[in-house]
Amino acid sequence: MANKPDTITDENFNQTYITYNNNNRSSLSTSQSMPSSPPTVPIHENVNDWNSHEMHQRNSNGFQKLHSYDPSPVGTPPINEQYYSPSPPINHSGTPYYNVGGQPPQPYYNSGLAPPPLQAGNYYGEPMIGQQYPLIQTQPAEYEQQPYGYPSHRNPLLRLIIGPIQTPIFSYISAIAMAGALIYEFVRFHELTGDVIETNPFNPMIGPSFQALVNVGARFTPCIRPVPSFPTTELIGNCYKLENDTCTVEQLCGFDGFKNGVPDQSFRFVIPIFLHAGVVHFLLNMLTHLRLGVDLERALGTLRYMVLYMASGIWGFVLSAMFSPNLTASTGCSGALFGLIGYMFIDILVNWKFLPHPVRDLIGLLISTIISLVLGLLPGLDNFAHIGGFVVGIFMGMLITPMRPMASTRVKIFTWVLRFVALAILVVLFAISIREFYSAEDPSKICPNCRYLSCLPVYNWCDPV
Repeated sequence: MANKPDTITDENFNQTYITYNNNNRSSLSTSQSMPSSPPTVPIHENVNDWNSHEMHQRNSNGFQKLHSYDPSPVGTPPINEQYYSPSPPINHSGTPYYNVGGQPPQPYYNSGLAPPPLQAGNYYGEPMIGQQYPLIQTQPAEYEQQPYGYPSHRNPLLRLIIGPIQTPIFSYISAIAMAGALIYEFVRFHELTGDVIETNPFNPMIGPSFQALVNVGARFTPCIRPVPSFPTTELIGNCYKLENDTCTVEQLCGFDGFKNGVPDQSFRFVIPIFLHAGVVHFLLNMLTHLRLGVDLERALGTLRYMVLYMASGIWGFVLSAMFSPNLTASTGCSGALFGLIGYMFIDILVNWKFLPHPVRDLIGLLISTIISLVLGLLPGLDNFAHIGGFVVGIFMGMLITPMRPMASTRVKIFTWVLRFVALAILVVLFAISIREFYSAEDPSKICPNCRYLSCLPVYNWCDPV
């Protein structure tokens, strides 16, 4: 009678098995003759008696094979009767189950049934949490409510100050304010000249003229403090409409003139942050403002980010007023954006061990910064504002960058010392530069050769106006 596949018969068969030798660890013996039939399986009325039925004694040195009725080892899951085939019946005739058509128990993955659902408390389901497994802890749901892994139970006011937040309030509001200011520039230019954009000469930024920008609040040194070479009674030609139209410095600066006839519009260190020379200038700045700026505000919180942004922008225009020629005007949030870039350098260094590619990030940021500063040498761009914002951004980064995760006590102490040092440097930086700007007889004479940081000495680009 032909044998069925995978069915063991009572005929003689050869088996390779391992025997042990006292001199050698093991030796391989093949083609040993076996009895004409397998040994008779003893009948056990008690299931526990099956413990004695093994291919080898448990206390032997050979390989062991537990019978299917042996108790499961400690820690293994109990057999689920729904997903395992029934155990073979005990055959009292002495014939083993593989000769009576029985099949060994089949697991669920061979039975065509779906896997059992995970049960809480099973070893293959949820892990046991608590003192038995202190390192396996589930993350509270509150951590999923806020970005950057901070818990949601933090006071909303505290999150607004130090972060993180969901909505970058300052970034969006300031962007809207800048767009509104640009519209006002066009309206004001139309009131002064009857045109919407300057066409003669053409403004490549697609915006109003130099005079209109000064009138709405651009950084212009003769409007901030007296300049000996440019008194307030000086007449300016090509003022607004026609080339032969003239106006005084006080009329040009607007805002109802000067108190007591002395230029005092120090707010021009702040207002120019929200002004732009035209549509192109505005859109280019918004690319960074609404990408890098939004991400940083979400991480830092509105208050910390606003201090970083405004401090960088203000000191950028202070440095520009000190070193730029007196008759140049500048606008834009580029100085503040360079402050964000300066902050990013500190952020990368602080989180160096936690970044996947810190060297690549640092090199990429360094290359983009150098390119931006080189482009600032072109005419019409205020590189002093860029440099000033970048410097303040670095020190502000030392001051407000969040503490390194899992920092040791030594690192925390060093961080706080560094913060106090950065704060002291910023206070001194602002105090000395502002005092020097107002005390100097002519700000443009403080550092005459510094003008090459904002222009290339070609085509008379660096010559004073």
